[in-house]
Amino acid sequence: MMRMICINCPRGCELEVDRNEEGEIVVKGHSCARGIAYGKAEFENPTRMVTGLVRVAGMRRPLPVKTKTAVPIGKINDVLSALSQTTMQLPVRIGDVIIPDVAGTGVDVVATANQG
Repeated sequence: MMRMICINCPRGCELEVDRNEEGEIVVKGHSCARGIAYGKAEFENPTRMVTGLVRVAGMRRPLPVKTKTAVPIGKINDVLSALSQTTMQLPVRIGDVIIPDVAGTGVDVVATANQG
């Protein structure tokens, strides 16, 4: 069984998530349907957004970036490693893909600021 705090709405419900004898995921403690979805997703495949910085050639100020969608928790270190090995050329605009399919996750890393 896993215990967690739901972060999908301001209530912050304390969820208990487990599998029943039939193998179905059961979520208890939720106040809304979003809590059920969150609990099931966290139980089966927890994911997180990753934010960071990449170098920009010829500049001292790095470029802020983020994953376009959440990546599996087990891939976060691989994503951060890819960010640390990346150097961009200017110009860059918000939303530009900086690293496609980062660390084989199927998720792109995008710029979150304009530079150049």
